[in-house]
Amino acid sequence: MKTNQNLETLVKHFEYIHLVTRPGSWQPSKALLIQKSSKFHISTISDFCEQMLGKVYIAESATHRSLAGTLPGFSPSIRLFKKGVDAIFSLGLLLASCPFWLWSAFKINQQSPGSVFYRQVRVGWKEREFTCVKFRSMRLDAEASGATFSSKRDPRTFAFGAFMRKIRLDELPQLLSVLKGEMSLIGPRPERRVFTEVFEEQIPHYRERHRIKPGITGYAQICYPYGAGLKDARHKLMYDLYYIKHWSVRLEAYIFFRTIVTVFTKQGC
Repeated sequence: MKTNQNLETLVKHFEYIHLVTRPGSWQPSKALLIQKSSKFHISTISDFCEQMLGKVYIAESATHRSLAGTLPGFSPSIRLFKKGVDAIFSLGLLLASCPFWLWSAFKINQQSPGSVFYRQVRVGWKEREFTCVKFRSMRLDAEASGATFSSKRDPRTFAFGAFMRKIRLDELPQLLSVLKGEMSLIGPRPERRVFTEVFEEQIPHYRERHRIKPGITGYAQICYPYGAGLKDARHKLMYDLYYIKHWSVRLEAYIFFRTIVTVFTKQGC
Protein backbone atom coordinates (compact mmCIF):
# COMPACT_ATOMS: atom_id res chain seq x y z
CA MET A 1 0.00 0.00 0.00
CA LYS A 2 2.79 2.42 0.90
CA THR A 3 4.50 1.70 -2.43
CA ASN A 4 1.33 2.55 -4.35
CA GLN A 5 0.94 5.79 -2.38
CA ASN A 6 4.49 6.78 -3.26
CA LEU A 7 3.85 6.01 -6.92
CA GLU A 8 0.69 8.11 -6.93
CA THR A 9 2.76 11.04 -5.72
CA LEU A 10 5.34 10.45 -8.43
CA VAL A 11 2.90 10.30 -11.34
CA LYS A 12 1.44 13.64 -10.26
CA HIS A 13 4.82 15.34 -10.60
CA PHE A 14 6.54 13.48 -13.43
CA GLU A 15 5.35 12.81 -16.96
CA TYR A 16 7.71 9.88 -17.56
CA ILE A 17 8.61 7.24 -14.97
CA HIS A 18 11.16 4.44 -15.18
CA LEU A 19 10.59 2.00 -12.33
CA VAL A 20 13.36 -0.44 -11.43
CA THR A 21 12.18 -3.34 -9.28
CA ARG A 22 13.14 -6.76 -8.06
CA PRO A 23 11.75 -9.68 -10.12
CA GLY A 24 8.21 -10.65 -9.12
CA SER A 25 7.54 -7.51 -7.05
CA TRP A 26 6.17 -5.11 -9.67
CA GLN A 27 2.71 -6.33 -10.67
CA PRO A 28 0.68 -3.99 -8.35
CA SER A 29 2.94 -1.09 -9.28
CA LYS A 30 2.51 -1.79 -12.99
CA ALA A 31 -1.28 -1.82 -12.68
CA LEU A 32 -1.21 1.53 -10.92
CA LEU A 33 1.07 3.12 -13.50
CA ILE A 34 -1.13 1.95 -16.37
CA GLN A 35 -4.06 3.71 -14.74
CA LYS A 36 -2.22 6.91 -13.86
CA SER A 37 0.41 7.50 -16.54
CA SER A 38 0.70 6.91 -20.27
CA LYS A 39 4.52 7.19 -20.25
CA PHE A 40 6.20 4.64 -18.04
CA HIS A 41 8.74 1.87 -18.22
CA ILE A 42 9.31 -0.95 -15.76
CA SER A 43 12.40 -3.12 -15.73
CA THR A 44 13.99 -5.51 -13.28
CA ILE A 45 17.21 -4.50 -11.59
CA SER A 46 19.05 -7.11 -13.69
CA ASP A 47 17.79 -5.67 -16.98
CA PHE A 48 18.47 -2.12 -15.83
CA CYS A 49 22.08 -2.90 -14.90
CA GLU A 50 22.83 -4.56 -18.24
CA GLN A 51 20.96 -2.12 -20.49
CA MET A 52 21.76 1.16 -18.73
CA LEU A 53 24.87 0.60 -16.63
CA GLY A 54 26.78 -1.95 -18.71
CA LYS A 55 27.19 -4.59 -16.02
CA VAL A 56 25.59 -7.87 -14.91
CA TYR A 57 23.71 -7.52 -11.62
CA ILE A 58 25.06 -9.66 -8.79
CA ALA A 59 23.14 -9.98 -5.53
CA GLU A 60 24.88 -8.93 -2.34
CA SER A 61 24.12 -12.16 -0.51
CA ALA A 62 25.68 -15.49 -1.45
CA THR A 63 22.28 -17.11 -0.77
CA HIS A 64 20.76 -15.35 -3.79
CA ARG A 65 21.49 -16.29 -7.37
CA SER A 66 20.99 -13.41 -9.79
CA LEU A 67 21.93 -15.30 -12.96
CA ALA A 68 19.53 -17.78 -14.51
CA GLY A 69 22.40 -20.10 -15.38
CA THR A 70 26.14 -20.22 -15.85
CA LEU A 71 27.82 -18.22 -18.59
CA PRO A 72 29.14 -20.35 -21.46
CA GLY A 73 32.53 -18.64 -21.70
CA PHE A 74 34.05 -17.75 -25.06
CA SER A 75 33.37 -19.74 -28.21
CA PRO A 76 36.32 -21.35 -30.08
CA SER A 77 36.18 -18.57 -32.72
CA ILE A 78 36.44 -15.83 -30.07
CA ARG A 79 39.30 -17.64 -28.33
CA LEU A 80 41.14 -17.99 -31.66
CA PHE A 81 40.63 -14.29 -32.43
CA LYS A 82 41.90 -13.22 -29.02
CA LYS A 83 44.86 -15.58 -29.23
CA GLY A 84 45.94 -14.02 -32.54
CA VAL A 85 45.52 -10.47 -31.23
CA ASP A 86 47.37 -11.36 -28.02
CA ALA A 87 50.34 -12.81 -29.93
CA ILE A 88 50.68 -9.88 -32.34
CA PHE A 89 50.23 -7.06 -29.83
CA SER A 90 52.24 -8.62 -26.99
CA LEU A 91 55.22 -9.22 -29.29
CA GLY A 92 54.97 -5.67 -30.61
CA LEU A 93 54.70 -4.21 -27.12
CA LEU A 94 57.66 -6.27 -25.89
CA LEU A 95 59.90 -4.96 -28.66
CA ALA A 96 58.72 -1.37 -28.25
CA SER A 97 59.11 -1.43 -24.48
CA CYS A 98 62.68 -2.77 -24.28
CA PRO A 99 64.13 0.62 -23.19
CA PHE A 100 61.55 0.81 -20.38
CA TRP A 101 62.64 -2.60 -19.07
CA LEU A 102 66.22 -1.38 -18.73
CA TRP A 103 65.16 1.93 -17.22
CA SER A 104 62.85 0.23 -14.73
CA ALA A 105 65.52 -2.25 -13.64
CA PHE A 106 67.99 0.60 -13.06
CA LYS A 107 65.54 2.75 -11.05
CA ILE A 108 64.29 -0.16 -8.92
CA ASN A 109 67.84 -1.14 -7.95
CA GLN A 110 68.64 2.49 -7.26
CA GLN A 111 65.69 3.16 -4.95
CA SER A 112 65.00 -0.27 -3.46
CA PRO A 113 67.93 -2.70 -3.90
CA GLY A 114 66.83 -6.28 -4.36
CA SER A 115 64.93 -8.32 -6.92
CA VAL A 116 63.72 -6.32 -9.92
CA PHE A 117 60.75 -8.63 -10.43
CA TYR A 118 57.90 -9.57 -8.13
CA ARG A 119 56.46 -13.06 -8.56
CA GLN A 120 53.11 -14.13 -7.20
CA VAL A 121 50.89 -17.17 -7.79
CA ARG A 122 47.50 -16.17 -9.18
CA VAL A 123 44.34 -18.04 -10.20
CA GLY A 124 43.71 -18.07 -13.94
CA TRP A 125 41.62 -19.78 -16.61
CA LYS A 126 39.64 -22.77 -15.30
CA GLU A 127 41.00 -21.95 -11.82
CA ARG A 128 44.49 -23.09 -12.78
CA GLU A 129 47.29 -21.38 -10.90
CA PHE A 130 50.16 -19.63 -12.68
CA THR A 131 53.02 -17.36 -11.68
CA CYS A 132 52.29 -13.71 -12.37
CA VAL A 133 55.44 -11.60 -12.84
CA LYS A 134 55.56 -7.81 -12.45
CA PHE A 135 58.19 -5.18 -11.86
CA ARG A 136 58.54 -4.83 -8.10
CA SER A 137 56.91 -1.59 -6.97
CA MET A 138 56.90 -2.18 -3.19
CA ARG A 139 59.51 -2.58 -0.50
CA LEU A 140 60.88 -6.07 0.08
CA ASP A 141 59.05 -6.30 3.42
CA ALA A 142 55.69 -5.18 2.00
CA GLU A 143 53.90 -8.34 3.13
CA ALA A 144 55.79 -9.10 6.29
CA SER A 145 52.46 -9.11 8.17
CA GLY A 146 50.71 -11.38 5.66
CA ALA A 147 48.73 -11.12 2.42
CA THR A 148 46.90 -7.82 2.03
CA PHE A 149 45.26 -5.94 -0.82
CA SER A 150 47.29 -3.18 -2.39
CA SER A 151 45.63 0.20 -2.32
CA LYS A 152 45.66 3.51 -4.13
CA ARG A 153 48.69 5.52 -3.00
CA ASP A 154 49.90 2.44 -1.12
CA PRO A 155 52.44 3.54 1.54
CA ARG A 156 54.45 0.36 0.94
CA THR A 157 55.59 1.56 -2.50
CA PHE A 158 58.85 3.42 -3.06
CA ALA A 159 58.91 6.55 -5.25
CA PHE A 160 59.60 4.95 -8.64
CA GLY A 161 57.34 2.03 -7.73
CA ALA A 162 54.43 4.41 -7.25
CA PHE A 163 55.24 6.02 -10.60
CA MET A 164 55.30 2.64 -12.35
CA ARG A 165 51.91 1.74 -10.94
CA LYS A 166 50.53 5.11 -11.98
CA ILE A 167 51.28 4.48 -15.67
CA ARG A 168 51.01 0.66 -15.46
CA LEU A 169 54.71 0.23 -16.25
CA ASP A 170 54.94 -2.50 -13.61
CA GLU A 171 52.58 -4.65 -15.70
CA LEU A 172 55.00 -5.05 -18.65
CA PRO A 173 56.48 -8.42 -17.58
CA GLN A 174 53.00 -9.92 -17.78
CA LEU A 175 53.35 -9.76 -21.55
CA LEU A 176 55.47 -12.91 -21.15
CA SER A 177 52.49 -14.63 -19.50
CA VAL A 178 50.36 -13.60 -22.49
CA LEU A 179 52.84 -15.20 -24.90
CA LYS A 180 52.85 -18.37 -22.76
CA GLY A 181 49.04 -18.53 -23.02
CA GLU A 182 48.45 -18.07 -19.29
CA MET A 183 46.92 -14.61 -19.71
CA SER A 184 45.29 -12.44 -22.34
CA LEU A 185 45.79 -8.74 -22.96
CA ILE A 186 42.17 -8.14 -21.96
CA GLY A 187 40.19 -10.06 -19.35
CA PRO A 188 39.40 -10.17 -15.62
CA ARG A 189 42.37 -9.33 -13.42
CA PRO A 190 43.77 -12.50 -11.79
CA GLU A 191 43.58 -12.72 -8.01
CA ARG A 192 45.43 -14.77 -5.42
CA ARG A 193 43.94 -18.02 -4.15
CA VAL A 194 43.71 -16.67 -0.59
CA PHE A 195 41.32 -13.98 -1.84
CA THR A 196 39.36 -15.98 -4.43
CA GLU A 197 38.42 -18.58 -1.83
CA VAL A 198 36.82 -15.86 0.30
CA PHE A 199 35.12 -14.22 -2.67
CA GLU A 200 33.70 -17.52 -3.92
CA GLU A 201 32.06 -18.09 -0.54
CA GLN A 202 30.68 -14.57 -0.19
CA ILE A 203 29.90 -13.40 -3.74
CA PRO A 204 27.44 -15.28 -5.99
CA HIS A 205 28.82 -16.41 -9.37
CA TYR A 206 32.40 -15.39 -8.61
CA ARG A 207 33.72 -18.59 -10.21
CA GLU A 208 32.22 -17.50 -13.56
CA ARG A 209 35.09 -15.07 -14.13
CA HIS A 210 37.47 -18.04 -14.41
CA ARG A 211 35.70 -19.22 -17.57
CA ILE A 212 38.08 -17.07 -19.62
CA LYS A 213 41.75 -16.15 -19.37
CA PRO A 214 42.67 -13.32 -17.00
CA GLY A 215 43.95 -10.12 -18.54
CA ILE A 216 46.55 -7.41 -18.04
CA THR A 217 43.72 -4.91 -18.39
CA GLY A 218 39.97 -5.42 -18.47
CA TYR A 219 36.49 -3.96 -18.58
CA ALA A 220 36.30 -3.73 -14.78
CA GLN A 221 39.62 -1.85 -14.67
CA ILE A 222 38.39 0.92 -16.97
CA CYS A 223 34.87 1.16 -15.50
CA TYR A 224 35.44 0.88 -11.77
CA PRO A 225 37.78 3.02 -9.65
CA TYR A 226 40.62 1.32 -7.85
CA GLY A 227 39.43 -0.57 -4.80
CA ALA A 228 39.98 -3.63 -2.63
CA GLY A 229 37.86 -5.88 -0.46
CA LEU A 230 34.57 -7.74 -0.74
CA LYS A 231 32.39 -4.82 -1.83
CA ASP A 232 34.77 -3.74 -4.60
CA ALA A 233 35.27 -7.34 -5.75
CA ARG A 234 31.49 -7.70 -6.19
CA HIS A 235 31.21 -4.54 -8.25
CA LYS A 236 34.20 -5.45 -10.42
CA LEU A 237 32.71 -8.91 -10.96
CA MET A 238 29.57 -7.28 -12.42
CA TYR A 239 31.71 -5.68 -15.13
CA ASP A 240 33.77 -8.82 -15.74
CA LEU A 241 30.63 -10.89 -16.27
CA TYR A 242 29.21 -8.26 -18.63
CA TYR A 243 32.41 -8.52 -20.67
CA ILE A 244 32.08 -12.30 -20.87
CA LYS A 245 28.37 -12.22 -21.68
CA HIS A 246 28.46 -9.37 -24.20
CA TRP A 247 31.91 -9.76 -25.75
CA SER A 248 32.40 -8.15 -29.15
CA VAL A 249 35.27 -6.81 -31.24
CA ARG A 250 33.90 -3.33 -30.58
CA LEU A 251 33.96 -3.86 -26.80
CA GLU A 252 37.49 -5.28 -27.03
CA ALA A 253 38.68 -2.23 -28.98
CA TYR A 254 36.95 0.12 -26.54
CA ILE A 255 38.75 -1.44 -23.56
CA PHE A 256 42.08 -1.26 -25.37
CA PHE A 257 41.54 2.42 -26.25
CA ARG A 258 40.42 3.34 -22.72
CA THR A 259 43.48 1.59 -21.28
CA ILE A 260 45.78 3.67 -23.47
CA VAL A 261 44.00 6.82 -22.28
CA THR A 262 44.41 5.69 -18.66
CA VAL A 263 48.15 5.15 -19.11
CA PHE A 264 48.81 8.50 -20.79
CA THR A 265 46.64 10.46 -18.35
CA LYS A 266 48.18 8.65 -15.33
CA GLN A 267 44.85 7.50 -13.96
CA GLY A 268 46.24 4.21 -12.65
CA CYS A 269 46.41 3.16 -9.03
